Amino acid sequence: MQESYSNSAGRHLIDAKILLENQRWDNAVYLAGYVVECSFKLLVEQYFKHDKNAVKKYGHDLNELEGRAMERLRVLYPILDRQLPSATIIDTVLAQDHPERRYAKSPLWTEEQAKLAVEAAEAIYRKIIPNLVLNGSIYSKDI
Repeated sequence: MQESYSNSAGRHLIDAKILLENQRWDNAVYLAGYVVECSFKLLVEQYFKHDKNAVKKYGHDLNELEGRAMERLRVLYPILDRQLPSATIIDTVLAQDHPERRYAKSPLWTEEQAKLAVEAAEAIYRKIIPNLVLNGSIYSKDI
């Protein structure tokens, strides 16, 4: 099975928004977490092509992906600093219990928490994915 972080991020974002509209707060947050994870993993995959295990090193840890992985990109590729998302997961529920939250009993998150999580995920997605298309790293047909 071929992995596609760009395609997965877009698919999860669409589904998270649908779940949000249908008041499925917990699952909207869950999928929003994967939007962020796939978006950050796509950056790692694109800029650390020499390290085939780079993406796997971070697992599902959104805090590590947003923290250590993005900091590493900023240091090694200073020009990327302006292209990396300023939106953050820190003040959202996305920073908590990903991906373990998939097993949590509902209701776990409120409507407001879910909205903030999906908005943060979309902001991160929109900052990363279009830039990678514009700079030729990925094709628009892959999103």
